[in-house]
Amino acid sequence: MMTMKKIAFIAGMGLLSVSALQAQQDSTLNRTVVVENLYNPTVMDASKINVLPKVEEPTVPKTNIDYATSIRPVSAWNYQAMQPIAREWQPDAAYRGYLRAGYGNNGNVDARLGYLWDISKKDRLNVAASLDGWNGDLASLYNQDWESRLYNTKVGLDYRHAFKKVDFMLGGAFRSQVFNFVDYKDYIDYEGDIPSGATGPHPDRSFLDRQRQTLAHAYMGFASNDKDMPIQFQAEVGLKSFKEKYPVMRHLEATKETNFYVAGDVWKQFEKGYRLGLNVRYDNYAYADEMADDRTALEFNPYYFLQNDDWKVRLGVHIDWVGMEEEDDKVYFAPDVNVEYTFSDSYVFFAKAGGGRQTSSLYELAMMTPYFYEYQLKPTYATLDAALGLKASPANGWWFLLSGGYQIRENDVCLNLGKGYPFWYIRNIYGNTNVFYGTAELRHNYKDLLDFSLKGTYYHWEYKNGVWDGGNPANSALSLKPELEINAEVGFKPMQGLRVNLGYEYVKRCNDMAGDPISNLYLGADYALLKNLSVFAKFNNLLNKEYVASYAYPAQKLNFLAGVSLQF
Repeated sequence: MMTMKKIAFIAGMGLLSVSALQAQQDSTLNRTVVVENLYNPTVMDASKINVLPKVEEPTVPKTNIDYATSIRPVSAWNYQAMQPIAREWQPDAAYRGYLRAGYGNNGNVDARLGYLWDISKKDRLNVAASLDGWNGDLASLYNQDWESRLYNTKVGLDYRHAFKKVDFMLGGAFRSQVFNFVDYKDYIDYEGDIPSGATGPHPDRSFLDRQRQTLAHAYMGFASNDKDMPIQFQAEVGLKSFKEKYPVMRHLEATKETNFYVAGDVWKQFEKGYRLGLNVRYDNYAYADEMADDRTALEFNPYYFLQNDDWKVRLGVHIDWVGMEEEDDKVYFAPDVNVEYTFSDSYVFFAKAGGGRQTSSLYELAMMTPYFYEYQLKPTYATLDAALGLKASPANGWWFLLSGGYQIRENDVCLNLGKGYPFWYIRNIYGNTNVFYGTAELRHNYKDLLDFSLKGTYYHWEYKNGVWDGGNPANSALSLKPELEINAEVGFKPMQGLRVNLGYEYVKRCNDMAGDPISNLYLGADYALLKNLSVFAKFNNLLNKEYVASYAYPAQKLNFLAGVSLQF
């Protein structure tokens, strides 16, 4: 410290000497330096900056494998030929619109339009429209030409608005099916007289060649969007309508069904990862036909749900009440149990015991097939729908599924052939069915170059009703039920922008009353001309097989469709 003072003193004296010298050199300047205090410099302590980042061990979450464990509902085995359409790729996230148009032989047409519009940060509107069908001569089950015509027109709209804690939803859909029946007179010695014992038709036979079914659905709903709310919920109220334009057989008026429903789910989410909730649904079915009875149904489904890294557990019960005007009210019970256990990161063991009401309405039947004559369907109830299986991804790009199950159904939908002068139609034979099934599925994809899938399902059916019409009810009721299903498809990319897929569909039914098995070999390809513009072509029934999609209603033989698709 004394040294620093000396340095400061010497520096000060030096400055005085320099000043004196300059004053001598320039007499006009008078410079005076006053030192008020001694300069005491200090040096701050230096600290090294730590530039090494904090290293954290990476965490790898368990892979969540989500396979579809359910098979095609066993109540809906009314097959139609695979639609001749191109493989739809997932549009780029930047595109909000999609347009496709195609045309082929037998008057095959396929046109689709969709657009997702973000009106604002809180408002979203989704619109979609489509037209598909055909108009051409088909070889019937009896080797006679049938001038077939079936066109489906669909329009849908869904709107969603996000409030602070609740989302509001509003939407609807409309579907029109224009078609014709197979005329009964084509297959009998017809001279204009009504055959003895035939059921007399409605005097207006217009429905034979130009029947039309309309299906409409409108809904409004609310759903919570704030996870901090103590009670979460979603609710929907809606109306479904089915109507035929022309009456058939001895109907006093055209068939009309109106379904008003209210559905909701309320639950409490707890911090420990489990949930307690209650599903509720109310349905009212009203009919214009005097032969049909109005119906009301009410369902309660309390449940407990738990999910963590290893387990997914749902424990509940279905309690259903069904009331009809001319029949006794019924109360049904069915389990609601679903357990999944994930082990070794990519292996999932699952078991379930479900069931519940599966409402059989004319609206749902028309979605399966238009060629029916029914004024009302009884509700189908599954008292048990059990399954056990394993799904896994043992290696990158590989997936497989092994499962078996057993179902018990009351008033199962068993479609059969109806012979009602002057046309053929599809009817339902009510019955209780039991079915055991086993399924195996294997899928693989290699980068973006190759993928394939193979799935097979075997069914063993039992029909529990007694003698029907003096014949064998099982043969009639199970004629369209599948015994063996095989689906295989391979897709590959031989060059940039071109993708080709080859597939085969085979369905063997329980007996041959419906004709030969479904055997459909198909080939499709699409090529990207531009980033958002593609052309496609698809060929169905390359083996030119004759089989029926529905009783007496044949599928198309060799057919094709080609067109363009645009994303915008």
